[in-house]
This record gives sequence, structure tokens and C-alpha cells, in this order.
Amino acid sequence: MDLLTALEVNPGERVALVGGGGKTGLAYQLMLEARRRGWTSLFTTTTRVLPFPEGAFVLMEEGPSLAPLHRRLEEERSLFLASRRLPEWDETPAGRRQKLGGFPPDEVDRWAEELRPDLLLVEADGSRHRPFKAPASYEPQIPAGTTLVLVLAGLSVLGRPLEASWVHRPERVAELAGATPGAAVDAAMMATVLVHPDGGRKGIPPEARTAAVLTQATPERIPDGRRVARRLLRAEAIERVLLVDLGNPDRAEVWHGDEAGNIRRGRRARGIYAVCLAAGESRRMGRNKLLLPLAGRALLTYAVDAALGSRADEVWVVLGTEELNSVLPGCPVRYLTNERRAEGQATSIQAAVRALAERAEAILFLAGDMPLVRPAHLDRLIERFEAGAAVVWTEDGGRRGIPALFGRETFPALLGLTGDSGGRTLAGKFPEAVVSTSEKELLDVDTPEDYLEAKRWLEIGT
Repeated sequence: MDLLTALEVNPGERVALVGGGGKTGLAYQLMLEARRRGWTSLFTTTTRVLPFPEGAFVLMEEGPSLAPLHRRLEEERSLFLASRRLPEWDETPAGRRQKLGGFPPDEVDRWAEELRPDLLLVEADGSRHRPFKAPASYEPQIPAGTTLVLVLAGLSVLGRPLEASWVHRPERVAELAGATPGAAVDAAMMATVLVHPDGGRKGIPPEARTAAVLTQATPERIPDGRRVARRLLRAEAIERVLLVDLGNPDRAEVWHGDEAGNIRRGRRARGIYAVCLAAGESRRMGRNKLLLPLAGRALLTYAVDAALGSRADEVWVVLGTEELNSVLPGCPVRYLTNERRAEGQATSIQAAVRALAERAEAILFLAGDMPLVRPAHLDRLIERFEAGAAVVWTEDGGRRGIPALFGRETFPALLGLTGDSGGRTLAGKFPEAVVSTSEKELLDVDTPEDYLEAKRWLEIGT
């Protein structure tokens, strides 16, 4: 899947790019893809930009009329249009480069109507090379004829302080997100600003579609990107989210919402759902263990974050008490309450199967008291399922258990479970596979001693 396909860009589209994290680089990639399709494409700006790393640009101030420009577009298939050279230079990895000025939005609309490129790309604001920003009062400058607006942010900013070295206009970002200046930028802050009508969605024409592009999506940043994507789609203000590393665009992921309000990765008809089991009674701990503080967060948040960072389409949490809602504020998850939790874990599994059977291709179960499980491990379970297994177990030293994934064909058997045995009674009854991991990753916090061990790993690092 190329990026034009991922973003559902069709011939005749007028696309505006706003935000930070690589607008010009994304435009360049889209123009390369347009050329491979045989499309004509134009790139310009309503602000100021650096030229592409390679390729010529046309200065409209030098007097080309639209008729010769149209012939040149047909011959060369892609053009970069600028109004003038500016007295501004930037140091870039390719050396010192001079900035180029753009056009007023209405002028872009005028000559776009006459030139009729298959793809028009307009960079509509600036970010001073920062991965994340909030718009000023005078921007963005989006042409009225725009059909698709791409709102960008770079994932490299996550975990960084909300200050000018990383964020363009950090004080404005703080205001829109209700954050403290200098606080670490997280998924919630990024999503809040990108969907805010005075943030990423500012100035978008009423008829234009809106998609988000999260750049710098290297393998180690993909889980964070998925967490942002889920929040963006849950807000229902953005129709799809593209996660892409522009240095390696072939590995891009696309997320979108379906007509029923579910989140989907790619184009599959049914989803893979992660279900975090959090309805236990914590008998051995003597109090609700999922609320215990661990490195500044509640224990439950770790398993939920692992699921949100995985390839699973949706994340659901089975609760036994509503007080756990308080530790997941604004989290893009769905909840089930298990009124029969005293009868054992099987009742939580059955509650999830009954709720999801019609829409799920598979259900991935994980426990809310396992703080060291990682998204990459959950992804490996999903990969083995996609390779043909009906059940995929986590294994350590010959012991099989959760996290574990169960395909649709196992759902009737899951509905027949009883007590605390969980899905282990299905072992050997369906085509299965295992994914090995370390004993550390499978640590479950059942006792005060387990809790101290988890604190050593997460707070001390030993």
C-alpha cells in the first residue's frame, strides 16, 4: 500500500498540509507516488518553504503565463511553484538552502482551476522544523478549494518537554491542551491539540476531509503512534490516521473508524480485539491491586497501555468495579462490567466473547496485573494468528498462558468455560502456536512480594 492509497487520495484532489514533523518531505513522497501513477502534480505553499532535496522549481514572478506552465506540467508531470526567493536561509542536512515564498490562498485556487493537476499539494503553515506545533492567529492559510487536509505531527516529540526546542509555540500548545509548560508531551496532549478546532483542525474548509499523519514512526515509536491514533479516531473529528517513517514509507500503517464507530487497522472486515481482564477480587493482595501505585501510575495502566500500543484494533477492559475507571481518564478503551466476577475468571472471558462475537475475528486476552508485558509481544501473538493458528499462547519454560489469542472458531468453547481455569482448558483442541517470552515479562502481581518485585523493575530498574 502506498501513501496515496492509505490516505484515499483520488485524481483531482487538492491537499493542504498543516502542522509539524515533515510536511515538505511528505509532499515530496506523495509527488513521487503520483509520478509513478502517471499523474500530474503541483506543489506550492501559502507561506514559505525550503525547496525539495532535488528537482527544479518554477518562480512565478519570472513571468510564465499559465498556458506555457500548463504545457510544462504535461511534459514534466510534476512542478514545484514558488512566488519568489526570500532573504532567509536555513541550515539543513543537505547544506544551506534559501527559502521560497508562496501565494495567497485565493490565487492558489485560481490557477489550480486553470491548470487542473491530478494532485495539488499546498503547505499551508510553518513549524520552524519542530515536530509539533499549535497555529498562530494568522494561520493556517488553507485554500477554500481544498478537498483533503493532512494534519501532521512528529512522534519524536513524545516524552520531550513542552518547550521551544521541541514545540513551535509551546505556550499555545499548553493552553489548548490544558497542560503545564515544560510538562512532557504525551499521547493525550498530542491528540487533544491535533483535534482541537483552534489547533490542528483550525481553518479547515467545511467540505474538506481531514486525516492525521504521524511521522517519524520508526519501529520503536510505532506503539506510541498507535496510542495517539486511537485517541484521534475516538474523537471522531479525523477520519483516518497514517503512521509513517518518511525514510521508510513502505512500512506505514493506516488506522480508521468504521461505520459502527469501531477502530480498524487496515481494511479487514472484522477486528482483532484486545481484552484486558481487570475484574478479579485481589484476594491474595488484600486490597484492589490494580489501583496500587507503580512508578507514578496505577498498576492497571501498564497492561492497558501495552494493548493500546499493539496492533489490536480495539481495546476493551472488563471491570469488576467502577472505581478503576478513575485511573484510565480519557483512555481510548471500551468497558464491560462483569457482575459475576465472584464465580471466576471464566465469567470475564465469557462477557467479552458475548460482547464481541459478532464483530471480532479474534480476541487477545491479557491480565490487568501484568505490568511488564510489551506491545511487541502482543504483536507477535497477532502475527502467529494471522499465519494460521486458531489459538496462540504465551509460553515461558514450557508453561502456557496469557496473554493469549483465540480465533472465532474457539468462541463456543470459551463460552463453556467455568471457574478460574481460563482458556487453558482449550489446549490441544485447536490448531495452536506459541510465542516465547521471558519470565520477567510474565510477572503478574498477585501478592505483596510480587508488587515489590514489580517496583524493583519499574522504579529501580533491577
